Amino acid sequence: MRNRLAMLITMMLVAWVGAAAKEKDAAPLYKTAEAKHFTQAEGVELTPAFSDYFYAELRAELKKSKMAGDVVGEGEAVDDADAPQSIVIVGTITEYKKGNVVTSSLIGFGVGARSLKMDADVQRRSDKQNLCTMHIHVKIEPRWDEKMMAKFAAQQVVKDMKKELKPQAK
Repeated sequence: MRNRLAMLITMMLVAWVGAAAKEKDAAPLYKTAEAKHFTQAEGVELTPAFSDYFYAELRAELKKSKMAGDVVGEGEAVDDADAPQSIVIVGTITEYKKGNVVTSSLIGFGVGARSLKMDADVQRRSDKQNLCTMHIHVKIEPRWDEKMMAKFAAQQVVKDMKKELKPQAK
């Protein structure tokens, strides 16, 4: 019985390592990806530095996700041959609520949290065809700074983008 169990565990481990290696060596879905600074809707009161934090975090998350072979800066040129396999991420920050530290401390359970809502579109670079539209909603503790909120928002954008674009690629 122990030998069978050991054999089963070994086979599962080998299968898991093989699948992980296959996924790790998989070619990226797109040649290049470009993230643009998101615009802020009227009435959204975020510091100008937040836009830069978010842009930097979004580029870092795109590189880490390996959805694209190369992540180019905003406005950088891409070869015409690579344009059909390249994407551009644009978006708008639609709502921001500052949150309340006292309410968050007294009640908890997400009450009084900072809230950030944004809409993002992933477009093909060559013909500006919209590949997917995402509605992102991020909540964080009101004691955390904007850098942390930018990091969580960028992670959520890339996570939703992966979920939307993976089925299209197959």
